[in-house]
Amino acid sequence: MRTPPLILIVDDNPANVEIFKMRLAANNYEIITALDGEEGLAMAKERLPDLILLDIMMPKMDGIEVCRHLRADSSLPFMPIIMVTAKTDSKDVVAGLEAGADEYLTKPVNHAALVARVKSMLRIKLLHDTVIEQSAQLQGQLKTATKIQSLFWPDIPDLAGDSHIWAAAIPAAYVSGDLYDVIPLSDGSLLIYVADVSDKGVPAALVMAALSTKIRSEARTQYEIDALLQTVNNSMYNLTSEEGFFATIVVTRYWPHSGKMQLAMGGHLQPLWIADTGIRNLPHIKGISLGVTRDAHYEKKEILLAPGESILLFTDGVIEAENEDNELFGNARLVVFLKDANGPPWGKGLLDFLSNWRGNSSASDDLTILEIWRDEN
Repeated sequence: MRTPPLILIVDDNPANVEIFKMRLAANNYEIITALDGEEGLAMAKERLPDLILLDIMMPKMDGIEVCRHLRADSSLPFMPIIMVTAKTDSKDVVAGLEAGADEYLTKPVNHAALVARVKSMLRIKLLHDTVIEQSAQLQGQLKTATKIQSLFWPDIPDLAGDSHIWAAAIPAAYVSGDLYDVIPLSDGSLLIYVADVSDKGVPAALVMAALSTKIRSEARTQYEIDALLQTVNNSMYNLTSEEGFFATIVVTRYWPHSGKMQLAMGGHLQPLWIADTGIRNLPHIKGISLGVTRDAHYEKKEILLAPGESILLFTDGVIEAENEDNELFGNARLVVFLKDANGPPWGKGLLDFLSNWRGNSSASDDLTILEIWRDEN
């Protein structure tokens, strides 16, 4: 809003215009005027006043029509409109308000009431403009946060032998509470994980950043994934227990040359072990979500990923995705997709299929898919 505020007076009676100008000028407002509806509409679009005093009964275009035109133009900023008229019928009051007017005064206008209404509407205008400005700043900050968070997504290395990794993370908002990483270890194996922080948006993204940093730090010296989860769990509990955050996680340690894989889990969705014959059963792996309780116990199990097989890790944003009919994607559709699709790999096809199935519905949760597979012999 300008300083001083700019007020547009639209009235076909020059005497009324002069009276309003005199009363408002005494309060140090800048005043511009128009003597009919068409002129007033054009001036409002050109000068974008901070407030409009608008008569109803005018030649060429009445005040209600002017109001409708202004409110229908989404390119215009918010401009409070006070209808000022000699018409006192309640139907006219309703018509003016329904057309988009914010206030209503009847002639002869009481001086104190006029000034009070103008001040009230200008306070609303200032509040509105402040919210819009802060929202624009927040949008800019979130875009910056998105760029910064993208630095956490790892470069997927080219693996030795017939092994491959593919991953994608799609935030529901600007930033995500989902996390994945691929960390090469000194013995040639890889530490690979997918995690999902409770909640979403900026708070979840900040917890995600702390979790990522802790896991990378511990992975330098702690190769046993069950012990690593115990350490990370205690750190997250100390950091977020009072705020109520927790994270689910599935961790693998993978040897690309042989297909040997160790898995540990913390409250996460069971990965899918996919073979030519269908989905194979993974051993049950105990482990509670990170940050729920101190000194939690985690176990690891070992499998051998054969040529032509795949391990699919994903967050609940996959099975809880909704389409335009508010249907959940669910486990059943996931299994049907894997049965009908060709792979490995399956992950990229699943992401495309899910996007098409969801249509124009907005994402309600962050979504991450990571796949480890071996080529067929």
